[in-house]
Amino acid sequence: MKMYLKEKIGNPELFTGRKVEMSYLLNWIDRIKQKVSKSIAILSRRKTGKSALLQRLYNITFEKNAGVIPFYVEIWETDQWLGTFSKRFFLTFVSQYLAFKTRTPEYIERIESGGSLEEVADIATESGLDYVVRIIRNFQRIIQDEDVDELWGVARDAPRLIGGHYDEYVVQMIDEFQFINRFIFRDKNCTQCISNLAGSYLHTAEYKNAPLLICGSWVGWLMNDLMTMLPGRFQSYHLNDIPEDESIEMIYKYSLLENITVTEETTYLLAGLTEGSPFYISELFRSIYPHKDLSTKEGVLKTLEFETLHESGNIRGTWLEYIASALPRINEKYAKEIVLYLSQNRDQLISRQRLKEILHLELSDNELDKKLRALLRSDIIEMHYAKYRGVQDNIFGKIFRSEYGQDIDEFVPQGARDEYQALFEELLIKYHSLSGEYNRYKGAYAEFMITWHLRFEASKDNPSYQSMMQNLPHGFEFTQYETVRAYHSPPLHQPEFQVDIFAKAEPGLIENHGYSLIGEVKYRATIKFSLQEMEAFLEKVNEILRLEQLEKYLLFVFSSAGFTGDVLVFMQANGIAWSDDARWLKRKNER
Repeated sequence: MKMYLKEKIGNPELFTGRKVEMSYLLNWIDRIKQKVSKSIAILSRRKTGKSALLQRLYNITFEKNAGVIPFYVEIWETDQWLGTFSKRFFLTFVSQYLAFKTRTPEYIERIESGGSLEEVADIATESGLDYVVRIIRNFQRIIQDEDVDELWGVARDAPRLIGGHYDEYVVQMIDEFQFINRFIFRDKNCTQCISNLAGSYLHTAEYKNAPLLICGSWVGWLMNDLMTMLPGRFQSYHLNDIPEDESIEMIYKYSLLENITVTEETTYLLAGLTEGSPFYISELFRSIYPHKDLSTKEGVLKTLEFETLHESGNIRGTWLEYIASALPRINEKYAKEIVLYLSQNRDQLISRQRLKEILHLELSDNELDKKLRALLRSDIIEMHYAKYRGVQDNIFGKIFRSEYGQDIDEFVPQGARDEYQALFEELLIKYHSLSGEYNRYKGAYAEFMITWHLRFEASKDNPSYQSMMQNLPHGFEFTQYETVRAYHSPPLHQPEFQVDIFAKAEPGLIENHGYSLIGEVKYRATIKFSLQEMEAFLEKVNEILRLEQLEKYLLFVFSSAGFTGDVLVFMQANGIAWSDDARWLKRKNER
């Protein structure tokens, strides 16, 4: 898929999982055309991939070109005059609208990085969009009048008005929505903050032809704004950490793209220690720890300790910046004690009165209520069933306690190290109880290892790798591949399918033995690959061929337990390669 809007995640291949969320939100976007989709607020603590999700939804929606026009804008965490903010918001929407309508994605970045209202007016004129030109000219007139309230009104309503005029539908994706009440000012000197600007969406959010999909990194503040200024206007959608299978997929992707070695065992440990946090996984792979080694148990633990306990650790630094930003908004008396206690006991739900008794808080019920609400809005404690608990994240708790614990109960970093070691041993016991020779992670690891060989090694040693595969066509050579990955069916494709290996040859190499590869991987102890499984594989292959229009390709199957006789005959007759060679599952230095 082409990236129309540049994604913050960097390499698009790093986007992992979110299958349930993507399916739900893409269906929600599709139903906008029926005018039944209510505005949504995505609620999740920071660094869970909300921006990545919105930007990927934008790119999928742009590419599908199926009647819903995507609009993405981020509200910056910096003081802005309402006039300037309104102009950027308006220009961003109009440029993205014109990019979609003309199928010219270059307009998205070109106009945002220095484009002007005159430029978008010219494009709209050339495209015969007279109503858009009229809106732009009206906007320019209001700029001259410096009526910022009217300016914001036109900017805010442009998506629904323009879409409505042309009988079109728009999905408005607004990132960091909670900043709208905190960084937008009525005056150019930025002294008069408009603390209720979110309320201007009270009626706009209800229009079904251009509903909003908003999110923010300060969940508590966002929820407070929605409840007090936009009651009943947004449906809440909670975004959790990714499940274990998606964590493992993400770890393998980072290992391949960063070329950092992991093993089946350390992959399981990384998934457990990070508790499904995309942020933690990415930072462990990108850690500047000088002795980083994610291929051994000890190396994983030392890297995690560095990232969370050392002053140069990026995970630690990111959380401390967040906490330092949150605490000044709260009267700090007792705040640290409350967070520390709840973090230490994060598996317990504690009532306000019980908290007051345990910590001997000399506060009235009203004062304690205000403090707890402030901590909730700052996302450093949680509420569940009218009781309080620590953030459900063992790494956050250890960072907070290692930074502030000495002020309160003599907690020192060694305490965190001991807890990491205990969790580490617990995960090892669980892993070995699952392990055996063929556990549920073997298949994923086999796919990862074959992908690794194709990406980094096969083209460098063709004779060796050709000897590991049977029934190769005459003159076949492993080559450089544009991409090597699992192939997932496009969003909302029916039926949904996945093929284990898709290695797309670089276009310039196709004439010179450059086959693209499509492969099925089965890592089992005794069950041989059957003709029935081959038929299911070929159904998926036919869909890939229809979607990708490959010029030259080779199908192959890896099966650790071998093949039934009838499927071998079929593969031989139909030019399908196969292998049961265990060398595919080992790195070159392990053979």
